[in-house]
Order: sequence, then structure tokens, then C-alpha cells
Amino acid sequence: SPMAGLYSVTMANQTVIADSEMIIIRAATAQSSRASILRIYRLACGQSGTATSQQLAVRWGLKASAFGTYTSTTPAPLVVGAVASAITGSTSNAASSCGTDSSANGGGTLTVMDQRGFNNLNGFEIIFTPEERPIVSIDLSFCFQLQGTPTTLTNWNATLYFEEVT
Repeated sequence: SPMAGLYSVTMANQTVIADSEMIIIRAATAQSSRASILRIYRLACGQSGTATSQQLAVRWGLKASAFGTYTSTTPAPLVVGAVASAITGSTSNAASSCGTDSSANGGGTLTVMDQRGFNNLNGFEIIFTPEERPIVSIDLSFCFQLQGTPTTLTNWNATLYFEEVT
């Protein structure tokens, strides 16, 4: 089924750092894996730790090296009975892996694809149209990052939906 390769990576109820790399996902290093090309469908984030309004920003893009330190998070299939993702959880963003909630950001350059402002009480969500869906190709990472330092660092959530393109 064409929908069998859809997965989500979720950061739930976490305390973030300034400029938090909320979710990072890295494709495989060679074409031999079904994790060698990833298509991003949706990004979302928000918090439940405050009732105080604040304007923030998020950005997303591609990274090639110098990754941070993350919480190892395993992708969940979006189709009941689907095979497990070829992407695995990792604290270092190794090839074919993903992580959430950076405790230290990497020094590598993020090639920014887009940046948007949002209000923390409303949260942020983008569902990419087919023509806009970011593609993560061999040995690159896709990073979804919070910009700046939120007044309240606790109770942040973020989700990334992706497809393993075969």
C-alpha cells in the first residue's frame, strides 16, 4: 500500500533549550536502504506550560554534519499493521536515525528552507502541499528548530510526519 511507509516522530512534554532542535531526522548513507530518501509531510509544535502569550519562530532545513545531542525517539507508523520504520532512534543523529529535544545543538550549518513566526498559545502547524514537500536525500538530515528562547521552557511538544520513499 502506498500509505504503509508513513511515520511520525513526536517530542512530547519536554523542556527545551534556546534555539532547540526539536526534531532531527537523517536519511541513510546509501541508496540500498528504504530510509535513503525521506519526504516530509507535516510539522507541528506548541506548548502547554504557560498561559502567557509570546511571539516565537520556527525554521526547518537540511544539515550535513556536526549534529547535536538528542533524546532517542523511535518513529511510529501511521498505518495500523505497517512495518516498523527503517529509521531508528538515536542520541547522535547517526545515519538512518532520528532524535528529539536537543540538549546541545550541533555546530553544523543548517541550510534553512523556510522560517515562520507563531504565537506559543496557538502553536504552529504546516501541512506541505505535494509540490512543497521537503525531500531528505542520502546522508542529509532534516531539522525542525525552535528559534529564540521561550519565556517558558517546559511542556513543549513537536511532531514531524514523513514517508520513506522507495
